[in-house]
Amino acid sequence: MAFLTSSDKALWHLALPMIFSNITVPLLGLVDTAVIGHLDSPVYLGGVAVGATATSFLFMLLLFLRMSTTGLTAQAYGAKNPQALARALVQPLLLALGAGALIALLRTPIIDLALHIVGGSEAVLEQARRFLEIRWLSAPASLANLVLLGWLLGVQYARAPVILLVVGNILNIVLDVWLVMGLHMNVQGAALATVIAEYATLLIGLLMVRKILKL
Repeated sequence: MAFLTSSDKALWHLALPMIFSNITVPLLGLVDTAVIGHLDSPVYLGGVAVGATATSFLFMLLLFLRMSTTGLTAQAYGAKNPQALARALVQPLLLALGAGALIALLRTPIIDLALHIVGGSEAVLEQARRFLEIRWLSAPASLANLVLLGWLLGVQYARAPVILLVVGNILNIVLDVWLVMGLHMNVQGAALATVIAEYATLLIGLLMVRKILKL
């Protein structure tokens, strides 16, 4: 008797990409931390660690954008309803872009609150602030990427999360090394690298959606 039935294989085929998509935001922070760890002061590493943790916490609060999009999209896809399929993408995408823009615009007071809650040395918190002021400019793209991942999973494009994760992180690593180590931008360079990677991932995700919808 086979260890996995055909139903089990189909389930894992969809589940594994969803697992990969869940680690996207924390993994971007991990890459930043790894590169910053090679600088000469632990203050930089502490600042990025605080910033990455705050970012993961904030964006994970909005993970429902991906989960709800997957469910609505799967229903429309199963019903073969192209109008509902498009609506399942556009409505949460607009919500994600709006929420992301709000976070980007109000990032300074939100950062103040986050750092007040975290506490720590002034030097570390200052580096965390510098990191977050740039990093949270990616909020519209980060949240939109959650929606795109959810939609692509809903139409059973299971490879999409893996492709987006790999491309985004490779770009982030290359930019991190260049901006942090090459141009000596320190924590600002790490944040900028992630921002660029997030928007590049968004562009690739939109191209995938366009191909599926045949726009």
